Amino acid sequence: MSRVLVLASEPVGERMAGPSIRALEIARALAGAGHAATLAAPAPSVLADDRVALLEAGFADFDRVLAAAADHDVLVAQELPAQMLRHVRRLPIRLVADLYNPRPMEVLEAVRDRSRPAQRRAQALATLTTLAMCAAADFIVCASEKQRDLWLGGLALHGLIALDRYRADPSLRSLIDVVPFGLPAEPPRPAAAPVLKGAWPGIGPDDRVLLWGGGIWNWLDAITCIDAVARLDDLDPPVHLVFQGLERPGLEPVDAISGTPRALAHAETLGLLGKRVHVNHDWVPYAERGAWLLEADLGVSAHHDHLEARFSFRTRVLDYLWAGLPYVGTAGDALADLVERRGLGRTVAPEDPDAFAAACRALLTDRVEWEAAAERIAELRPTLTWAEAVKPLARFCADPQRREPRRARIAALTAAQYPPMIPETLDRHGPAELARKAGRLASRAVRGKRGRP
Repeated sequence: MSRVLVLASEPVGERMAGPSIRALEIARALAGAGHAATLAAPAPSVLADDRVALLEAGFADFDRVLAAAADHDVLVAQELPAQMLRHVRRLPIRLVADLYNPRPMEVLEAVRDRSRPAQRRAQALATLTTLAMCAAADFIVCASEKQRDLWLGGLALHGLIALDRYRADPSLRSLIDVVPFGLPAEPPRPAAAPVLKGAWPGIGPDDRVLLWGGGIWNWLDAITCIDAVARLDDLDPPVHLVFQGLERPGLEPVDAISGTPRALAHAETLGLLGKRVHVNHDWVPYAERGAWLLEADLGVSAHHDHLEARFSFRTRVLDYLWAGLPYVGTAGDALADLVERRGLGRTVAPEDPDAFAAACRALLTDRVEWEAAAERIAELRPTLTWAEAVKPLARFCADPQRREPRRARIAALTAAQYPPMIPETLDRHGPAELARKAGRLASRAVRGKRGRP
């Protein structure tokens, strides 16, 4: 078995968003598969799991991360800064690129409110960093077959599929495979006292709750859900829409949350905010999310008809399935396809509040349909655990093979990141931080030429 270092770009602890959750759960699942797993995450991080060692270090802790990489057999990373990627490829460690988040698609919407030059810089950086990871990785994982098709197309168009590799494995599963998000093996636990029904102001103990897990990102369509709740005002007991958490944890500001003010202003205009639409501005602790899920009647999510939606993997939907909640959401993404195929709820066309309300009404008023969907979810749930999801990665870690070296391509792709990175750093952090970064880069470059990490 291998010594595996899983690198998180954000802290792990009580409150986590998707990238940290994924890194943590992959490390746990690999440990459960017999590998010696270490999770590296920036401070402040806390990990109460003796199966996984914690290294409190992130991208800013350059030397500590490289030293740890030198002591492991496999490194799993969702991204690596350009200079760190070049140094990692000088080590004997095998690199796994975790491309579960299709950043070149997501960034098109994430930065839509920034200036056009800033949008172009962000798009260039997302594309170049992803291509560099694809060129450097010994193995690539993603979250769905749709994503796998996306990355295979990118590999092919950029000459990153070696003929010998293809001849030996025409499926290329040995190079890129699917590792989706998973579910905990244990069921969610209720809280000692209610957190929503009969506890949240305005929600009665017998009222119905539509739960929106996670934030309101730019590519999501909370307004359709809000309008749908308005159309359900004739139902008794009343129906409420609850946004589970909006203040995303993380070290850096997030461009993609500018959809939040507009959605909440819309609810206010309709007279629903605080009455039928409720907002938890804080982020629910990861270990406590199950209590919120267990008090809901339906899990909901909606998105616009964007490229992001086609290649996304809505991890909030897995939480709904974990709690046995039938789902109502927009068609078009991988998990919506699963809901349609397996009868786990209902999906509707984008931006159609009438259809969204009708789907919610059907499941809320027809107990037979609701229970049938819940039964199908219960049957499917054991196949969606993290232990199942991580199997392709665990197999690679058991026999990590080196991919053909592409030093010139990696060098070109990492060097190309600096021209857009310089004005981006200046714009976001100012000249002092740019000078500090330039000094660190120069120092590390000199050390690298001397043969030191």
